[in-house]
Amino acid sequence: MDVEKMQTKLARWSQDQSFEFDDIFNIVCRGEFLFEAWLSVEANLGSETAGVDGLTAEDYRKQGLKENLFSLSDRLRSGTYEPDPVRRVYIPKGPDEVRPLGIPTIEDRIVQESLRMVLEPIYETDFSDDSFGFRPNRGCHDAIKFASSELDPAAGRYKRWILDLDIKGYFDNVDHTELMWILQDRITDPEVLDLIYDTLKAGVKESGQVQVTGKGTPQGGIVSPLLANVYLNELDWWIKQWTEGPKGGPENWTYMRYADDFMILTDGDKETAEAMKGRVEEFLYEELNLRLSQEKSSIRHAEDGLSFLGYDMVADSTSGACKMFVPQEAKEYIHSRINGATDGGTDVSVRHKIRTLNSVVRGWANYYKYCFDAAKVLGDVRHLLWHRMTHWLAEKHKCSRKQLIQRKLDSKDPIRINGLTLFDLTGISTIRTENPRRHGHPYLGEDGNGKPEPQWKKRYREGHPGPDPYLANNEERSGLEDQSQWARVRDENTCQATGCDASGRESTVVHHIRHRQSKDDDRIGNLVTLCRRCHRKVHHTDQVVTVQHEGMDKPKELT
Repeated sequence: MDVEKMQTKLARWSQDQSFEFDDIFNIVCRGEFLFEAWLSVEANLGSETAGVDGLTAEDYRKQGLKENLFSLSDRLRSGTYEPDPVRRVYIPKGPDEVRPLGIPTIEDRIVQESLRMVLEPIYETDFSDDSFGFRPNRGCHDAIKFASSELDPAAGRYKRWILDLDIKGYFDNVDHTELMWILQDRITDPEVLDLIYDTLKAGVKESGQVQVTGKGTPQGGIVSPLLANVYLNELDWWIKQWTEGPKGGPENWTYMRYADDFMILTDGDKETAEAMKGRVEEFLYEELNLRLSQEKSSIRHAEDGLSFLGYDMVADSTSGACKMFVPQEAKEYIHSRINGATDGGTDVSVRHKIRTLNSVVRGWANYYKYCFDAAKVLGDVRHLLWHRMTHWLAEKHKCSRKQLIQRKLDSKDPIRINGLTLFDLTGISTIRTENPRRHGHPYLGEDGNGKPEPQWKKRYREGHPGPDPYLANNEERSGLEDQSQWARVRDENTCQATGCDASGRESTVVHHIRHRQSKDDDRIGNLVTLCRRCHRKVHHTDQVVTVQHEGMDKPKELT
């Protein structure tokens, strides 16, 4: 089964609003979907973090990836698969704050990713264009750009009053029963519904105790953001009765949401905004069993400024611009992360230290790079990073900073040592020219499947430029690529003619047993892994090569 083509089919079927998906569990269980899900899980930086079973992605692979995935598929089909509780950890949220995160097991992540791959093409049809969070081809920058455009006097879309609303403990308060009713409007496959319900009910393990409640989607679960969007999609469409029509209705309403944080803007007066807040509160409570956080929600004039998605935003009717600034808390946060990472001992490797700092600083800098004061703030961070890292390296090598620069560093600025480069903030562009990406369906692009490239494919492509040696005869066909990946796992990257272990992607080729005449010949049963020597024998000599992979009843001669 071609994963991308199946996702496109799901998206096309979902265009019919009356279509009910009553037989999609078998897709979730398919080896091709589970394998691509595994590749996505493995490519994620969190793959080195274990769930309650103590296994990392590397451990899962070493146990026998092929056997594990086949077993997982069988247990899903037989109904014996049971998700484990997530392991609760706490991660920094600010200088003095932490937030809980649930870490599923690697196997549960694979199942959730496969489930997401099936559900997302369906629900992207139903989702409102006013929702930006945790969706393909959309992100925080798109939400911020859209919000700033609605507060820009120069653009003629200036809204005077802003309802900045936040749902109290949203991810911990999604009502499981109500969510399942909402899902059944589209998904009628009982096995998929049972799998979702079992995932929600798996609970959270903390300090040796498992807690199970009737509410909440674990933060950290792969499918949780999608389910959270399904739930609040009810709000998105309910509010369109005010935002649709000429100029958004009589008060010229505009609405946008990013996860549980949403804004409603109006040309009306403050009383009009307060009345809308009351209507929203009533809808959330009566229809979704949710409440607004009064501490985090506010009604304010645009020129008083507001904080949205970690940005400080101010609309200035005098200058005719909406300006975005890096908040003081965000500056303190990155300073504390850099200081914390470069404090203490020097027992960790230089590689680990640089990778850690690069990950933190790159993500933070890319998030705030479009702010009005970005150039100055990034310059300050760059200065701090250089001084803290040179100090740490000097301690590590037991020398002065001057000796470090003269004898150890390959480059002083940016810092480069032993072929490793500390992230250089001068390379970040602070100019944004593109408009918010309010595209159509991400799985129905002009060229077919327009969804973002999976992380595992992106990392592979970046590390292996040119034709993909995973493909049989280097043919550039997406369906064949999926099948070839699975064939190599089945064959354990071993030549099925000689039995030799040909490690490394450049050492093997996935070959068509029967010559390819149509796309039907790209099925996994017609593919076999060969070392390059045997592959040359088949194509360039008269020698007979005999193969037998696990899916074949008897040996087959290749000529």
